[in-house]
Amino acid sequence: MLFTAVMQLASRQLWTQACRAAVVALATLVVLFAIDAIADPPEVAEILEPAIGSAALNPEDVHMVAEFTDADGDAHLCSDWEIWALDPLQPVWRAHCVKAQEKVHIHLGDGEFVNSYAGRLALEHDAAYELRVRFRDGSGEAEEWSEWQARQFSTASAGPRGNDAPVPWAPRPGFAVEVAATGFQLPVNIAMVPEPGPHPSDPLYYVAELYGAIKVVSRDGTVRDYATGLLNFNPTGAFPGSGEQGLAGLAVDPASGDLFASLVYEDESSPLDPEPHYPKVIRLHSDERGLSATAVTTVLDMVGETQGPSHQVSHVAISPGGELFVHNGDGFDAFATARDLESFRGKILRMGLGGEPLPDNPYYDAGNGVTARDYVWASGFRNPFGAAWRLSDGSYYEVENGPATDRLVRVSPGGDYLWDGNDATMSFGASYNWHPSVAPVNIEFVEPGRFAGSGFPAQSMGHAFVTESGPTWASGPQLSGKRIVEFDLAQDGTNLAGPTTLAEYSGTGKATAVGLAAGSDGLYFTDLYKDQGYSSPIDAGANVLRISYCGENCPKPSVAVHQPEPSQQAAVRPDPGPRVKRFRLLRGRFAVSLRRRSTARPVAPIGTTFLYSLSMPATVRIEIRSRTSPAHFVLAAPGRAGGNRRAFGGHIGRRTLAPGPYVATIVVLGASGEGPERASTRFQVVRG
Repeated sequence: MLFTAVMQLASRQLWTQACRAAVVALATLVVLFAIDAIADPPEVAEILEPAIGSAALNPEDVHMVAEFTDADGDAHLCSDWEIWALDPLQPVWRAHCVKAQEKVHIHLGDGEFVNSYAGRLALEHDAAYELRVRFRDGSGEAEEWSEWQARQFSTASAGPRGNDAPVPWAPRPGFAVEVAATGFQLPVNIAMVPEPGPHPSDPLYYVAELYGAIKVVSRDGTVRDYATGLLNFNPTGAFPGSGEQGLAGLAVDPASGDLFASLVYEDESSPLDPEPHYPKVIRLHSDERGLSATAVTTVLDMVGETQGPSHQVSHVAISPGGELFVHNGDGFDAFATARDLESFRGKILRMGLGGEPLPDNPYYDAGNGVTARDYVWASGFRNPFGAAWRLSDGSYYEVENGPATDRLVRVSPGGDYLWDGNDATMSFGASYNWHPSVAPVNIEFVEPGRFAGSGFPAQSMGHAFVTESGPTWASGPQLSGKRIVEFDLAQDGTNLAGPTTLAEYSGTGKATAVGLAAGSDGLYFTDLYKDQGYSSPIDAGANVLRISYCGENCPKPSVAVHQPEPSQQAAVRPDPGPRVKRFRLLRGRFAVSLRRRSTARPVAPIGTTFLYSLSMPATVRIEIRSRTSPAHFVLAAPGRAGGNRRAFGGHIGRRTLAPGPYVATIVVLGASGEGPERASTRFQVVRG
């Protein structure tokens, strides 16, 4: 209307031709400014994975994560993702206008390889790549795309070669590995019967299959269907990627023999396309023998709490005191969920077996109805897949996947474990950190009070065992993952020793270590995939295996464990890697530099510089933490051999350091992931 009115005024004869031209130009500018004011495009606020300065990635399992923002408040419609090879320069993988959770977190399996990589399933080892991503909003404007944002990364060297042993798992001397049962499809968890019956057909343990079935295994090894069809959607999808969701946690009620399970379900009433998936916990009522489910009831429905592949509801367990514990992933939205007490996501929940919150929970409030806050036992988690109680001291431990750093944590009621999307927070509260990531999935304690120590030797009593699954759907042995490791943990959670390998994958196929449970005759674990002769990741044919202690009476392996060629020795036992010879600041007390001109006079020099020297080229990041608050930041930094400088004015992206005391830690990784080497220094930010 403004443009029309001005043009009518300009048409009057008292205006000269020059005036009319000037008015037309002015009106056009007004319209252009108006359009610009209502049509701000979306932005890629930040690429979170691959992280700046991350170690070399596994070429079979690259996680890509980016944060969406839009000044107009428009919804996120879809995303374009591309990976480009740098030598020669060409696009080699793409996923265009993807929706659902893959808009912000995607894997190689969710796209397609193109050009010279067409038909491949993975990137190359020891190669350089660039991730590119852009977002489209839901405004309806075809041009409402963000600018492309990019992040370069490299891929790791190949791991050691495997062998063709019938049971491709190499145990520590004194132990043996054998197949206990087979024929499973994506077995993710095992739940032992606390007091199994004496008859050969009595249930010994249950196995949760990701795609919605539960199997029961009898004492004689017979495998039967206990329950099927527990999902209301077709879960089949890509590995790694959208196929990693469904049924997860499993626990046996010792009093009734019923099972508790966690899963995601599709909201079929939602107008969204595709329909969102929400988490819930169900109870499966067992027949009198425990061989089949007679009914299913919902214990807790967390409607509205959107979740997707991997970052979903997971571990379920009944505590020694009879309470139900449930773990929830952050649903790909750490900033809005993991530390928000009004969200179920990113939490460890505690409730009664009927699904009711318990009045002695840390944040229970009887005055405002039942909310997520009433259930929260601990918060600030990303993917807390597994957990276990150590009966000897009543402590509770969880294992959790991070972007590049995983953690093992002794969890305290009411604890906030700080996950907010920044990998640096994964070190908080940790008894142990894995870096690079090994994807720990489950944890179990071997001790006299649990199946009489599972037949393990006395030196293992009270120790924790963890399954490290490693990269998703990867072939052969891996430098990171595909093993079961042992920890000796002090009563306060301090790691006294470990991780020490108990057994690791030594074959040429796809098997890995996921489910884990202590039994009367050893540790039972699942290998997730059909190892050989598969047509896809979701083929049935995976196993439950048992690790037992045999001392000096262990059978000799039918195929010797492969000894790497001399050229591979460095991959198995990496060199010590780069060392930090010094790490300090040019000035340890400074004011934050000003973004705009100001008359303020700083009481200290503005900004500083990190000074450090490295023994060899490396990947470097500098982690900055407040000593008085949970604030934390991560800087990328040069990694040349010899002396390095990294100027710092107090800003990281859109974040600014507030006045106060801080500690800076330099983290240095070698080209193949050796390390990390760390050094720290303190500094003070003052007001300008």
